[in-house]
Amino acid sequence: MKGNIRFEIKTKDTIGITLKILEKLYEMKIDLRAAEVFSEKVCIKIDEIDDENKKKLIEKLYSIQEVIKVEEVELLSYEKNERKLIAIIDAVDEGILAVNKEYKIEIFNRYCENLFKCSKDEVVGSDVRSIINKDAPMLSLFKDGIPYDNIEQIVDRGEYKIHYLTSGRPVLDDAGNTIGAVASIKDINKAMELVEVVNTIKDGAFSEIIGKSRNIEYVKRIAASVAKTSSTVLLLGESGTGKELFAKAIHRLSNRANNKFIVVNCAALPENLLESELFGYVEGSFTGALKGGKNGIFVEASGGTLFLDEIGEMPLKLQAKLLRVLQEGVVRRIGSSEEVKIDVRIIAATNRDLDSMVKNGQFREDLYYRLSVMPIYLPPLRERKDDIPLLVNYFVDNLNKKFNGKIKKVDISFIEELMKYDWPGNIRELQNVVERSIILCEGDTLTKDFIYINVEKIGQNVTMNLCDEEMSLEEIVAQCEKEAIKRAIEKYKSYRAAAKHLGVSHTTIMNKIKKYKLY
Repeated sequence: MKGNIRFEIKTKDTIGITLKILEKLYEMKIDLRAAEVFSEKVCIKIDEIDDENKKKLIEKLYSIQEVIKVEEVELLSYEKNERKLIAIIDAVDEGILAVNKEYKIEIFNRYCENLFKCSKDEVVGSDVRSIINKDAPMLSLFKDGIPYDNIEQIVDRGEYKIHYLTSGRPVLDDAGNTIGAVASIKDINKAMELVEVVNTIKDGAFSEIIGKSRNIEYVKRIAASVAKTSSTVLLLGESGTGKELFAKAIHRLSNRANNKFIVVNCAALPENLLESELFGYVEGSFTGALKGGKNGIFVEASGGTLFLDEIGEMPLKLQAKLLRVLQEGVVRRIGSSEEVKIDVRIIAATNRDLDSMVKNGQFREDLYYRLSVMPIYLPPLRERKDDIPLLVNYFVDNLNKKFNGKIKKVDISFIEELMKYDWPGNIRELQNVVERSIILCEGDTLTKDFIYINVEKIGQNVTMNLCDEEMSLEEIVAQCEKEAIKRAIEKYKSYRAAAKHLGVSHTTIMNKIKKYKLY
């Protein structure tokens, strides 16, 4: 079967450039199979030609004045998107069935193949009514165009029955006419398992992930669905959004829950050490190698889950080796030619923009597509501020164990002040601020007065003017003492209570007030 080759032709943004390129193909009697036209480039897909004609074509293309660069590429943009979409459709843990207005099947994913016990090649292009019931809800979409959700269906095949839940949506043209239909299909037994998973979210695997906002609940549902599959997961989110907590939750809900969950921070180790830790090595393979060698983390994690945090920091050389692990399921220790079969589920995470890194050549495109079969975006705290009260109470309860139950109450002013901030450091920053407030709190109630989001401002009220003047130690101590007494009196509204809080007698407080002319 004859293959295809593809070229990306970078050009000046000129009217008629596409026509000039097509003329060169016509001169060489080369058939065009596909083309993409952008403002400063044209991409073409043609039938495979020999090296001599390929060289001749490139020369002809360069003869066009507006052409800047010609290079051969593996795929056109639409092909990349198409293959990515196919990978996602095949990876999702439910059937995807799409038909056109003639009821001909156009999409029939791997899940459908397993459920209906027939291959994609057998059914694509055939009438959908040959595999579903004649009164199936999918067919009603062509009559009334009304979407449906979670309708139970049983298809009787004589020797066996296909029992599933289905939801469907019409495909509409610009005029609103139905030109096709798409249905999702879930085996009834798998659906029941999912119900059990959702019921465990509250007190089970997601117990450490605090929040009830719509954004975080949605992410929990997605993570719970993905957990039961073997698909690679890519967690995307800013620092401090809880990527490791979600990775642990996915592991706990998976069929690997009883096996190891190993965390590797790809940014924490130099390249040579990261390679030896991940892949292992044989004795004598490098200076400092242990006697007898060492199994790598991939082998240690076999049967379980490996969480690769900060995957965007992994060197390109190791990215190539990781890709091979994902593709072939084997590893080779440093210094060895022997391949070891492994069974590891990979969950990766990053706070980097991998799309941009791919474009800049900093991250392998093929690895990116392998990792992003099931991407899950974790929202930053500024997109789920409704969760701040819950998070604050959770942190206070936990930190009270550390500080001997110091805090009895959280004032509404404390919460309201925290809600005003955008939290660039996310949940981790919020936790630090709450702990700092508890440390600085002078009583048993957290109020906004004890919030110091910027560490540099701690003690600012006491020290703001001390370094601006040439003051003696005695004067500095007096200034701090004056400020401490003033704050205590304002807080406790009583000289006696202020004295007790500061650990001095009532007489001492009165003398200091008189000395500093406070009241």
